[in-house]
Amino acid sequence: MRHFLFPACLLLLAQPAQVHAASPARTPAFLVPGSCPAPQWPTTRIRVDELDPVRIAFVIGADGRVLTARVEQSAGHRLWDEATIVALSRCRFRAARLGTKPVQGVIKMQHVWTLD
Repeated sequence: MRHFLFPACLLLLAQPAQVHAASPARTPAFLVPGSCPAPQWPTTRIRVDELDPVRIAFVIGADGRVLTARVEQSAGHRLWDEATIVALSRCRFRAARLGTKPVQGVIKMQHVWTLD
């Protein structure tokens, strides 16, 4: 019986692997260049050089709108973090895509407060 199982196993291993259809390519969400309005400065007395860059993670819906925003790195002051979220949420985004279908995606952005 052992002699029959071994050739059967070899036959199973020798069979060509089933070819699976390629999954559609995923394209990440992205910011539409030039679409962000200037942020409004909070009315606090703080020096800009005391602020750290703010990093925000946005969940972008299939319609390109911001669903949620989360601060990943704070500027060091809550009002400045909130002002960054408000400003960057007004930007226009293109939704992520799975093949040709728009889907929800995440985009991470950084804002540095500077004097112009």
